[in-house]
Amino acid sequence: MKNRKRRRFFVFIFLLLFAGACTAGGGQPTYTLPLQIELAVTPETVHVGQRALIEAVVTQGSDKVVDASEAIFEIAKKGERNYEELAAKSKGDGTYAIEKTFTAAGTYTIKAKVTAQDLTAVSSQVIKVKEE
Repeated sequence: MKNRKRRRFFVFIFLLLFAGACTAGGGQPTYTLPLQIELAVTPETVHVGQRALIEAVVTQGSDKVVDASEAIFEIAKKGERNYEELAAKSKGDGTYAIEKTFTAAGTYTIKAKVTAQDLTAVSSQVIKVKEE
């Protein structure tokens, strides 16, 4: 008889703990909005020997991301395996930027890779650099 009471007691405690664990999360999943990157190159038409401003505006939902732990631009000329990797500087308003002077005409792919709040986003844009 004593064992039966003890067994019921432990089953009751187990069920109580199980029920409490099931309701502790509130049943509502949490969602994290992804990072979005908008790339811009100024001037619109880049010429050899001309300095270009390359900017990435980083947002998460409607908020600007000002605390990225890493912001890198990769610049690769079409047909070449190697690429140049440049660390971007924060402008403090969700914009991360570099300045680049292109030394050869051609088609280039610019990739922006930004990491913030344990999320990483990559965006790319193709530009053509023309002879002067």
